[in-house]
Amino acid sequence: MRDGKKTWLGHIGQMLVLGIASVILGVLLLTLVFCLPVEPVKEHVGVSVDRIIPDASQGETKGWKGYLDANRELYTDAIMVQNAFEKIPGKNAFEHAMWAYHLDLSEEAWTPEVSVKYYSQGGDPSAMFLHQYSRYWHGYLVFLKPLLLLFTWEQVVWIGAGLQILLFLAVVFFAFRKGHPEAAAALLLSLLFLKPLLMLASLAMTVCGVITLAAVLAVLLWRKELEQKELYPQLFLMTGILVAYFDFLTYPVVTLGFPLCVYFLTKKDAPLKENVARMLAYSASWTLGYLAMWCTKWVLADLTLHTGTIRSAVSSIVGWTEAVGGRPRVSGGLYVIGMNLQAYQSWIYPVLAALLAVADLAALCYAVRKTSWKRALSYCVPYLLTACIPFGWYIVVQHHSGMHVVFTFRILSVVWLAFCAIGLGLWRMGRQGQRKEET
Repeated sequence: MRDGKKTWLGHIGQMLVLGIASVILGVLLLTLVFCLPVEPVKEHVGVSVDRIIPDASQGETKGWKGYLDANRELYTDAIMVQNAFEKIPGKNAFEHAMWAYHLDLSEEAWTPEVSVKYYSQGGDPSAMFLHQYSRYWHGYLVFLKPLLLLFTWEQVVWIGAGLQILLFLAVVFFAFRKGHPEAAAALLLSLLFLKPLLMLASLAMTVCGVITLAAVLAVLLWRKELEQKELYPQLFLMTGILVAYFDFLTYPVVTLGFPLCVYFLTKKDAPLKENVARMLAYSASWTLGYLAMWCTKWVLADLTLHTGTIRSAVSSIVGWTEAVGGRPRVSGGLYVIGMNLQAYQSWIYPVLAALLAVADLAALCYAVRKTSWKRALSYCVPYLLTACIPFGWYIVVQHHSGMHVVFTFRILSVVWLAFCAIGLGLWRMGRQGQRKEET
């Protein structure tokens, strides 16, 4: 008991150091990146802005580009790019880092797509209104501003897409190399439920994609080291911190659910109590990193510049988490879950879900026949708990999840991955039991 207490005290101390170091580094990097010149960034955005944000008056474009133009989420991308070339006279780099200023053609409702086109193509800034977005870290600017110094907006999107593809190929390669082909298969099967083409074509959607794949790759590459040195809490903590720093509240739960599922797939057999304890502990570590990093931005901005960010952030959280349409919380959550399920409009998704359910049931029967009910059901529990995370998110953060279905639907891919992992793992368990019978 005493050793366990010492271990967790050690984890807490290390996580505290990681958290403080992340905040210091995060502030330093953001401040430095706002020292970069903005005119080249503005020029590079203006060169490709018409291709990224098509003119509706020109009619619909056919093919893949038409599909992307009609479906990808440009509102957040436009805010990100706009923040990358803003330079407000009289404001220093630290003020820009804390406030995240941007100019908009509207004084009330933001119109980022129209505003970024107008301003990047030589529009008069005196005709625009100054806004701020201080409740986010906007850590994406650490890579976006330098990239836009060298490349056009369109080229940066391609770079982000290429990075995600390379990371995914690395995940698949090392999954097979490390003897976990079922992890590669589960991820491949889950890819469709992320709508990858739309994800690859968006700067905002790229952030969680890269962090998720990087975390999964870390689990595959350093599983033994992380296990032996008991560093998994720190890994999940840092994943939560990175999401809070870089992401725009798109589909953050995927960065928790995917690494958890891959972790259990690489874990092979372990006692049920241990698996549940680890699942809860790693989820708590991720949540701590995510919330603490985000809240630190509010406190820093308020303490240094009296921005009123804490009040603004609390007000936003109240709005994001309120029940939809005056419904009771659970009823509103179920309504929002239904809205996000509707994002999978093609007939292929319910067919795939039905096939997965049949495959899982067959794998369960096979595993039970070759091993036992207790072992098979114990194996399923951590995945079932992981599959509940998206539904918990929708119920708690239901107003935001209902407003932004265009990207929050991707959270449901965690459920798909969890059930893919269940089926593949049970089949593996059944095969192992059959080999024992044969020997």
